[in-house]
Amino acid sequence: MKGQEKYAEGRTKNLYTANQGDQLLMEFTDTLPIQTGKKSTLKGKGAINSEISSFLFGYLQSYNVPTHYIKKADDRTLVVKKLSMIPIEVLIWNTATGSLSKRLGISDGTTLETPVLEFYLKDEKLKNPMINDYHAYALGICDRSDMNAIIRIGTKVNAVLRSYFQRNGVVLVSFTLEFGKSGNQVMLADEISPDTFVVWPLEEEGKPDKKEYQITPDKAKQIYPKLKDVLLK
Repeated sequence: MKGQEKYAEGRTKNLYTANQGDQLLMEFTDTLPIQTGKKSTLKGKGAINSEISSFLFGYLQSYNVPTHYIKKADDRTLVVKKLSMIPIEVLIWNTATGSLSKRLGISDGTTLETPVLEFYLKDEKLKNPMINDYHAYALGICDRSDMNAIIRIGTKVNAVLRSYFQRNGVVLVSFTLEFGKSGNQVMLADEISPDTFVVWPLEEEGKPDKKEYQITPDKAKQIYPKLKDVLLK
């Protein structure tokens, strides 16, 4: 962002200071999240993720979900509240697949009777290990009140988005969320985009093509615009 000081740099987003001290500018880059050993980019990807995140944050706010989203600044930048981030990534599963299926012996593609929430410590040096609430308390990451808020908000976000995605013809298989605090209030932060969720087409006749929306270097050019069209009807 021209004229703004960089506040933090991520793999697919950058944060910059804003004119108001309690706000930040979150710029989405064209970098792909795929781990290929080298940095891969896709022109226009940042603008697509920004638009999807902006819409979904606004949609969640209409259901009284507290989020850091304020407004769009331009086609790839959002104005957000400056939060004290909680270094936990919450992974929510609605369908058993991948690592969850392997760890728990659940058949791939099984719809879970209740969503499964997993917590991971955001620490790349430790390779983001899985933790539980007691680890979080022991590490001083958050207290019981904060954890209760994370679980409550995360569960509500899942219910709202799962229903919305289904109405748009896709199954919300799993997704990750991050949270921060403004004063004593826990809020949903980061982004909600194809970089943070896994979706499958709704099953109609036979089993769905689970790889239809899987982002790979050779398919990314088609997947991002397609998901935008599907979700922002």
